[in-house]
Amino acid sequence: MLQNALTRQGAALSTPNSHPAGFTVPSPGCAKRIMMAADRPLAPGTRVGAFEIEEARSEGGFAIVYRARRVATGEPVALKVLRPHLAATRSMAQRFAREAAALQRLKHPHIVRYVGAGALAGGQPYIAMEWLEGRDLGVELERRGPLGLAEAVAVLTDLCSALAAAHALGIIHRDLKAANVMTVPRHDWFDVRLCDFGIAKQRDGEGMSAGSSSAIMGTPLNMAPEQILGGRIDARTDVYALGLLAHQLVTGRLPFDASNPAEIEDLHLNAPPPRASAVAPVPPAFDALVARCLRKAAGERFADVKAFMAAASALLAPASEIAATHVRVEVQVRGTGDAVDDAAFDQADAALEVVRACCAAAGAELVVDSGLVVMASVRDADEARALAARLERALEEARRSAQLLVQVTVELASP
Repeated sequence: MLQNALTRQGAALSTPNSHPAGFTVPSPGCAKRIMMAADRPLAPGTRVGAFEIEEARSEGGFAIVYRARRVATGEPVALKVLRPHLAATRSMAQRFAREAAALQRLKHPHIVRYVGAGALAGGQPYIAMEWLEGRDLGVELERRGPLGLAEAVAVLTDLCSALAAAHALGIIHRDLKAANVMTVPRHDWFDVRLCDFGIAKQRDGEGMSAGSSSAIMGTPLNMAPEQILGGRIDARTDVYALGLLAHQLVTGRLPFDASNPAEIEDLHLNAPPPRASAVAPVPPAFDALVARCLRKAAGERFADVKAFMAAASALLAPASEIAATHVRVEVQVRGTGDAVDDAAFDQADAALEVVRACCAAAGAELVVDSGLVVMASVRDADEARALAARLERALEEARRSAQLLVQVTVELASP
């Protein structure tokens, strides 16, 4: 049976209990006492259970993170203390408890290490984690600039290993992003640690619903369509986030961005991802990898992070071994705004159905099928040219439309 990590004794805990998933949700009386706690940083030298505060290192709206040390050993730790007004609310206390519970279960070299948990004298819960002297991956990218293909795959390999460990325990992160990955310097490179399991959820065999108000959580820039729509959440939700991060690693920016959350959500739900190869020295196969991660329907993505990692690792194989020959078809609707009628989009959809049928008949695998773009992967240049010629013939009627612009291109693997 799970035991409480926090006991209500009116004083700080000196020894965290064995399983923090049992964080006590504050009662009305306790919540009032927590709300009255001073919301200011703890002073250096303050004793918090087995730890002593050295200094406040970051102050966010959710929590304050301190550098502290374990009194008995001198080990440096990061002490994350929930803000009083949030600690007094049931949903935030539960969220904090989930993070502690997930971290205690997850023992992996690329996941921040759990040290302990407890509560301040005022009732605010805290989590103690290993101290990481570094910066988050977003800042690392700003300092270094976009990564090369091999560097990006190295980072993704470590993160996939961490996520696979979490998924094996039924834990879905749900908020994978550069800001939640810490980089730790190692010579001229860095190691990574996956952090912030605050909105992670335990799934059952059928996945879990994001439909409740407490479950629709995440960062708009990094949310999968099913998170936005309140659909079922499973490992493929984290695969979507890996696709976003993969694009960011090689380009320096996320694929979907806009001036407000509603526009960002619309892009996640409806827009095809931009091609990283247009601005970064990566092969078309990388575009295909990202596009598959970012399919709007979870069932069309990689089944799990291991499948994604196998495909990403294949990008580093010798060029002769990479199936990176593609035929790309783009159908654009001419005109803008009121100048375009619905019939033009119907014609575009019909043209793309023809493309899909031709690819299926040729045995070509669709690696991109979003918006008004379809890309098929074939074995070699001869197959690519044959398929392109077939498509040109099949799309003659669409080309005659004054409202459509149809482009068929062959992208050959580098010699």
